[in-house]
Amino acid sequence: MATSANEVGAAAGDEARAALKKRNEAASFIALWDYFSDITRSTTNVFQPHVWKWSEARQLLFDALNLVSLDQADRRAFILANPGVFPKHFTTNTLYVAYQIVGPGETAAVHWHTPSASRFVLEGNGGFTVIEGEKCVMHRGDLILTPQGTWHDHGNDGSEPALWVDVLDLPLVDHLGAIYFDFDYGETDDPRGEPIRRRTQTVRLPDNHSDNLYGASGLLPAYDVGQRGQGFGTPKFVYRWDDTMKALARLRDYDGSPFDGVIMRYANPATGGPTTDTMDFTVQQLRPRQRTASHRHTSSTVYCCLEGSGSTEVGDTVLDWGRNDTFVVPSWSWHAHRNASQSEPAILYGVNDSPIAARLGLYREEARDVRA
Repeated sequence: MATSANEVGAAAGDEARAALKKRNEAASFIALWDYFSDITRSTTNVFQPHVWKWSEARQLLFDALNLVSLDQADRRAFILANPGVFPKHFTTNTLYVAYQIVGPGETAAVHWHTPSASRFVLEGNGGFTVIEGEKCVMHRGDLILTPQGTWHDHGNDGSEPALWVDVLDLPLVDHLGAIYFDFDYGETDDPRGEPIRRRTQTVRLPDNHSDNLYGASGLLPAYDVGQRGQGFGTPKFVYRWDDTMKALARLRDYDGSPFDGVIMRYANPATGGPTTDTMDFTVQQLRPRQRTASHRHTSSTVYCCLEGSGSTEVGDTVLDWGRNDTFVVPSWSWHAHRNASQSEPAILYGVNDSPIAARLGLYREEARDVRA
């Protein structure tokens, strides 16, 4: 059969477009029409739902305690690398999470960095972080924050190792090309006023300084208490677990959220908003046998189980979790929680990146299966 003029013209057009694409790519251009469906797609995720088991992590941390010194490691931490991007050291597209251990008598050197950071304490009887001259002693369940630009170092005055969960917004800052760490800390002890290099900070503020200033609900100092660090994020560096448990107990008879149970936000006492501009920290309690409704939102969330056990359905994946396990729900993933116990509550600590999306006008949420 003879080839028609139209077919000849179409073939010539295909060859010309292929040649144009090749020339474009050689010059580092990409034609919009070649990738239009990728650009206009709904949100998708290479990051996967995943749970990191404490039973595995704890043994690895104790092994590392005997094999790797803090002089070698700076921070003896295991990053929770998401299987979807492994070995990239990200847990979600905006959050970096790690388990960390400090042995008895050890100190981790002082530094500051542009990512904001936090630690949520799991074990230990004498761990501490010094932040801008305030010694924040650690107890299980305490949330300790080092906002962007605050000098901080860690140590352990106890007889047993101290272990915690770190969460940083490092992937976000990395995407923005703004990662910076400063290890050059000094204090002006010299009579001539010249700073002397130090490995750790001198504790210069009273015990419980954060609570003294900001621990009274609804009350703030009405005088100048000075800027803490570079002034980004909450001026309250410690949120005590005892106070958190009391707050949850006061709400035990309330319905709470159909998606998260009785959930509370750790707030910046000076503004009432999130503790940092990039991360929102929460704690939630699921009643015995509670199964929440399913929803999704344009923010990723990392959870750590503090009490109880249960499971979280993330799309078609079921993540079973128990005490000290950490798991991740990627952005825009349908998810619902279930408390496995018939008689005891389950408590989850959570960190999400919703402040970023909210500030940019990109936060979106959808619900289904809402129960009356």
